[in-house]
Amino acid sequence: MKRLYILRHANWDLEKDRLTDEGKQKCLDLQKKLGNFDNIISSPFERSQETAKLLTSRNPRIEEKAGILQLTNEQNERITELRQKHPLGVAGAIFTLPELRESIIKAGQDLMQLIQEIIIELPQNGKALIISHDGTMVAAEKIIKNESFTSIEKTYHELEGFVINEQ
Repeated sequence: MKRLYILRHANWDLEKDRLTDEGKQKCLDLQKKLGNFDNIISSPFERSQETAKLLTSRNPRIEEKAGILQLTNEQNERITELRQKHPLGVAGAIFTLPELRESIIKAGQDLMQLIQEIIIELPQNGKALIISHDGTMVAAEKIIKNESFTSIEKTYHELEGFVINEQ
């Protein structure tokens, strides 16, 4: 059976877009549990690429569809401010702003399209890893479960995610 692991990047330094030492160590610890992958995909962000490399000891294929919303500087500033106060962090902040609803739905749809493409590419009993971001992952999960985008009930913390099989 084909399996896709979709994980959020490890703990990172917001200003440098690099993993923290703690994030790097958690990747190395998790690497032993995950095993090998046929395909490794990452969003274009350095923190995601670094996570993928540490989890697999291989360079990932970079895919925009695994990325995050394209935001204006003003939107980024609002999210940065809101994420500090929202109990669900950046994903909670994104879902709080009604003007971002269409953008987050599009991000979830893009990730879902990537998931479908990777399932087709995988060999029988193949395994793939996608390193993405919490808001995008929450949106994709809402699409899978056919849930409303009017609120958010959860987020993905570092190195958390979900597994999808070909069925």
